[in-house]
Amino acid sequence: MLTAFKTIVLQAHSASLYALAPGRTKGMLFSAGADKVVAEWDVNLPDPNPFAIRTERTVYSLLNLDRKQLVIGTIVGGMHIIDLETKQEIRHLKFHDKGIFYLLELPQQKKVIAACSDGSISIWNSRDWSLERHLKLSHEKIRRLAVNIEETLVAVASGDGKIRLLETNQFNIAFEFDAHEGGANSVAFHPNGDLYSGGKDAHLCHWNADKGFELETRIPAHNFAIYDIVIPADARFMATASRDKTIKIWDFADLSKPFRLDRAKSAGHINSVNAALWLEDEQLLATCSDDRSIILWRIG
Repeated sequence: MLTAFKTIVLQAHSASLYALAPGRTKGMLFSAGADKVVAEWDVNLPDPNPFAIRTERTVYSLLNLDRKQLVIGTIVGGMHIIDLETKQEIRHLKFHDKGIFYLLELPQQKKVIAACSDGSISIWNSRDWSLERHLKLSHEKIRRLAVNIEETLVAVASGDGKIRLLETNQFNIAFEFDAHEGGANSVAFHPNGDLYSGGKDAHLCHWNADKGFELETRIPAHNFAIYDIVIPADARFMATASRDKTIKIWDFADLSKPFRLDRAKSAGHINSVNAALWLEDEQLLATCSDDRSIILWRIG
């Protein structure tokens, strides 16, 4: 049976947190949000590292590229590319006019995909930061992206409630289906190719890849919107983060009995949990919240 306990709380930000990413080295973590500061933490220490990046706008998304570059997505559509060795900005990409909610790397193809609140995605060559494609997919916000292990499919969750699966050769739509009433917020691929999604309807859905992403299971998982889903590479479990202030840890062997991390029983977050990150090297789950804190959890 899965268990989880809190290892440390990281507190230095002065406003809501929306994004997490691995830090410059093993044992480090980046965080950012509405206070316009990207902070770096040692996951064993309560205070942030001296390394910090100040931005001109709220940060919605972070992406660490091979511990060498950090991509920062802002509320006004800017993408700042930071050299992590020199701490210098090497590019400022100003293509979108609205918030970059999520940044996804396709490492084998040397591409980065930005999900924008204008309902579009942009696809960038991460070698020279040239724009390769711009696709308008929805009239609503694109909230989250995920890629399967083979890098053949990218899942797109959007505010119109649909999930679209794009093949990565030409980025045409391979599958499109209604998923969540009120909006789809989060997506994650299992290593076996199946897809999991969460939405504004607070439901967790399992989509079977072998059956053309047919709906396998729909679970009323939380009390409010599910904002993030993370699955570690070994797929020991799945974690969901929600606006209802809780995190739930799911055992794939039995999705009917999740382990709940809340304020009352686990000394968890006191406000909406906006993002989660599985730190593979440290075997830790990191979560961040509107309460301005990051909590690190040991999952057993």
